[in-house]
Amino acid sequence: MKVLLPKVFGSEEIHQFFKTYGKTIKLKKKEYFAKKGIPLFSVGLVVGGGFKLIYKHGKKEWIKSFIFENGLLGSLPSIFENQPIPYSIIAIEPSEVIVLTANEFKSKMEKENGYQNFLVHFLSKLYLKKEERVADFLLLEPEKRYKKFIQEYSHVLDRISQIDQAAYLGITNVALSRIKKRIFLKNP
Repeated sequence: MKVLLPKVFGSEEIHQFFKTYGKTIKLKKKEYFAKKGIPLFSVGLVVGGGFKLIYKHGKKEWIKSFIFENGLLGSLPSIFENQPIPYSIIAIEPSEVIVLTANEFKSKMEKENGYQNFLVHFLSKLYLKKEERVADFLLLEPEKRYKKFIQEYSHVLDRISQIDQAAYLGITNVALSRIKKRIFLKNP
């Protein structure tokens, strides 16, 4: 399940909204949009490129999700509670983002029709994605999680490194290689 811009407000309207009020920034591969532990007071609309949202502890890295074109970058705890962001947002390829401050985003959206519907729809989709992700980790074996990952991200699979795929699946790179080999042997 991808969390893209909900149709309630309309993708065209959101794009226009960000273009009208936002500022375009370009990020290089591996450049941070946001760093863990620092409040993030902005929201970004991905125009081109891709990002990974990562939790890191020591040298271990877990990828929460990937965000590509038409996805929103931000942190709800930062936007609504002024808390430090609990993860980092890093470009996985050269990327372009239209950025608005969180306050600007909230105040301008409140003036636009459809803000409440947009917010409810977006938060609902986000919650459903989170529930699905937790259930996948608890109930699916790594091979089934990988097959589901392939279906969900088939359109951008070649843009996500194998190491990042493994970190998203919660397995090692070696384990992912074995899974890929098993799947390939079953379906040459």
